[in-house]
Amino acid sequence: MTGFLDELGKKLAERWFTLLVLPGLIYLVFVAGAVTLGHAHAFDPAVLRDAADRLAARPAASAPGTVALGATAVLAAAAAAGLAAGVLGRLAERAWSFPGHRRPARLLAERRRRRWREADARVHRMVVAAVRAQASGPAAAEPAKKARVATGPAKEAPAAVGRPAEEAAEGLAEAISARNDIALCLPRHATWIGDRLYAMDRRVHDAYDLDLTGAWPRLWLVIPDTARAELTAARDAHAAAARLAGWTILYLSVTVVWWPSVLVAMVVGATAWARARATAASLADLVEASVDLYGRDLAVQLGLPGDGPMSRETGLAITSALRKDPETAISCVDGGAARRGSGA
Repeated sequence: MTGFLDELGKKLAERWFTLLVLPGLIYLVFVAGAVTLGHAHAFDPAVLRDAADRLAARPAASAPGTVALGATAVLAAAAAAGLAAGVLGRLAERAWSFPGHRRPARLLAERRRRRWREADARVHRMVVAAVRAQASGPAAAEPAKKARVATGPAKEAPAAVGRPAEEAAEGLAEAISARNDIALCLPRHATWIGDRLYAMDRRVHDAYDLDLTGAWPRLWLVIPDTARAELTAARDAHAAAARLAGWTILYLSVTVVWWPSVLVAMVVGATAWARARATAASLADLVEASVDLYGRDLAVQLGLPGDGPMSRETGLAITSALRKDPETAISCVDGGAARRGSGA
C-alpha cells in the first residue's frame, strides 16, 4: 500500500509540474523579458544582457538563502500562473459552447445557420443531379454504342459514358464536405466546437432515440477499461487545448508592457483553436462509438428485452427506463413513435 501511494504521489507531482509549473516558468521568463524590454526597446538584446549582468552583480544573488527563497517564490508564481490559465481555459470551454440564442452569440449563431442552410440546399441540389445522372446513364449508353458502331473503330471517340454520374457523385461529396465543415447538423452555437459537441448528442438521439445526457453516466459504468482510457485521454486533450487558450489570454495581457506579445498570443491562440477543434471532433467520435458498441450492453444491464445490435427501439427503451419524470418519459415515447411513423 505504501508503494502504491508513493507511486501515486510521484505521478501527481509529475503531472503538477508538467501542467502548471513548467508552462508557468516559461510564462514568467517571458514576462520578465517583456517588462525589461518595454515598448521603447522591444527588440534590443543589449537591454536584456545589461539587466542580467546587473542582477548577477548583486551580493544577494550568491547568498544560498536568497536563492532558495527566490526559487520558491518563482515556483509558487509559476504554479499560480498555471492555475490562472486553467481557470481561463474552463471559461474558454464555456464560451465555445455558449448557447446561440443568447447575446452576444446570437448574431454569430444566426450567421452559421444561414451558411449551413445554403450549404444544405446545395447538397439537396447535388443529390437530385446525381440521381438524374445515374438514371440517364443506361439510357445514354445505347446511343453511344450505336454511334461507335456507325463511325467504326478508326473514328471512335473516347467513351464518356458514366462520366456525368461520376462528376455528379464527386460534386455531391464536395457539397456534403462543405456543409460538414460548417456543422454536422443545424448550428445552435456561435462556434464550430460547440456545434460539434452538440451534434454528438443530436446524432445519437436521431439514430437511436436515446437521451445521451441521461444515459451517459450509466453507459460509463458499462464500457470496458480500454474504452474509458481512450475517452479520458480525449477529454484530457480537449482540456489541454482549452488551457492553451487560457495561456493565450495571459500572453495577450503582456501586450500592455511589450507590444510584440500580441504576435505570440496570436500564434498560441491559433494553435489552441486548431487543437480544440481536433480534440472536440475526436471526443465526439469516441462518445458516438461508445454508444454504437456498448449501448446494447447498457440495455442488458438494465434488464431490457431484445437482441441484436443497437436500434431505435433499444435506445427508446433505455431512455424511458432512465427518465425519472413520467411526463418527460411519455413525451419521449410519443416523439419516438412520431419519428418512426414519419420514417425519420
